[in-house]
Amino acid sequence: MNVVYVFSENDKVYVKNSTCSEPHNQTSTIHEEWFPINFQWKSLMDLRKNMRLQNVDESY
Repeated sequence: MNVVYVFSENDKVYVKNSTCSEPHNQTSTIHEEWFPINFQWKSLMDLRKNMRLQNVDESY
């Protein structure tokens, strides 16, 4: 099972990448890095408008 951890802070969204090092003396080290996700939010009105425009284009 894959688990994705995401959090937001100051209008930015981050996803966690965890790696586990090789066991050494029966212990392993977990290294975590948080990476920013780059995307833009689209309003519902913009999405509907784009869908209507696509439907008009396809009808020609």
